[in-house]
Amino acid sequence: MRSSSCQLVTLGVLLAICSLGQGQFKTAGIKTRQPPSGNLQLAGNSSESGWRSYNQSSYGWSTQNQSNYAWNQQNHVEQGSAGFVRAEVFQPVTLPPLYGHYVQPVTPPAHRVQVLDETALFINKTRSAMASGVCYKEVPTASLLRNSRDQFVGNGTTPDMSRIQVCCDGYERNPHIYRRCEPICADDCRNGICTAPNTCVCIPGHVRTAEGKCISTCPLGCGNGVCDERNECKCREGYSLEPETRKYCQPECKPGCSFGRCVAPNKCACLDGYRLAADGSCEPVCDSCENGKCTAPGHCNCNAGYLKLQGRCEPICSIPCKNGRCIGPDICECASGFEWDRKSAECLPKCDLPCLNGVCVGNNQCDCKTGYVRDEHQRNICQPHCPQGCQNGYCSAPNFCICRPGFIKSGIKGRQTCQAV
Repeated sequence: MRSSSCQLVTLGVLLAICSLGQGQFKTAGIKTRQPPSGNLQLAGNSSESGWRSYNQSSYGWSTQNQSNYAWNQQNHVEQGSAGFVRAEVFQPVTLPPLYGHYVQPVTPPAHRVQVLDETALFINKTRSAMASGVCYKEVPTASLLRNSRDQFVGNGTTPDMSRIQVCCDGYERNPHIYRRCEPICADDCRNGICTAPNTCVCIPGHVRTAEGKCISTCPLGCGNGVCDERNECKCREGYSLEPETRKYCQPECKPGCSFGRCVAPNKCACLDGYRLAADGSCEPVCDSCENGKCTAPGHCNCNAGYLKLQGRCEPICSIPCKNGRCIGPDICECASGFEWDRKSAECLPKCDLPCLNGVCVGNNQCDCKTGYVRDEHQRNICQPHCPQGCQNGYCSAPNFCICRPGFIKSGIKGRQTCQAV
């Protein structure tokens, strides 16, 4: 009887030990084999395909290995109307061979589709359509070698030349991505994207003005105005709605701003080659356009009666202005010492005192006639000249002497002398 009791106790201990081992095995299987989310959805194909795809991508399991798993139909029935199997009743039949043991799968991060706003989509689309800005040029192959002893054949038009990539004109290297060349815009293209050298494309909600700037539009804002209740731009005084886009206000200049642009109410900024006139308009600039009209920058049209000579409009006189200069169409200005004579229509020399035995040549100067010389004391008188002199007499005419009283002429004609009687 005592032996039977011992056997029963021993049998009970063995059964307890076996039960404990079976429970530990189940617990270990549950913890290491549960799906990534903790519950496995059996209804529908999406969860199965997702779990299968995850296992394949994470551990490289084949379809054959997956088929080794079987799900208890009773467990499927016990899930109830929720469609999920509890982790505690998930019991795989066999363990898949994976390097000799099975590792608990890690929950994959949920893939969220990034939703971009209108501006981001616009920027991505615009940048993807931009030119690369990469050009090619040839340089000496020797300049690319680190060691002067190296000898390589270039890929250029000749063996000593190599073809390399450079940024095209108007582009520069991206400071963060060296292989990328980006266009250069002088004004930094605020509120826009620089798509080409000095070419801006405005982002959504902005419009390009005549000055080339991107400004906000309603409902974000209204340049030189305010947005009304209908999200339309209402301009301030001195401004009007831009006629093409009707999305911003531009200044008004009356009566207009030809050869310039209106930068403020009734204020023009003239273009190159033009200047602001007294009436506020822009007029062309010419270096010299006297007696003419400047019709374009550096281009002068001469008035009637004038002719362009050496870049200047000079007056034309049908009769040359002798002893003077032409100051207007058929108008002469006499030089100093000359005066205009209406009868002869020319400038004649002027002498305050008449020239005796001479001719006035201008500015109170006389030219003596032949046989006469200028008097030393009176500049307007020319005295007769006798080369041989007139001893005991005086020269009354060129080479003709008159004797004084008490003297008579004697000798050969032309050599007569005055001798005492």
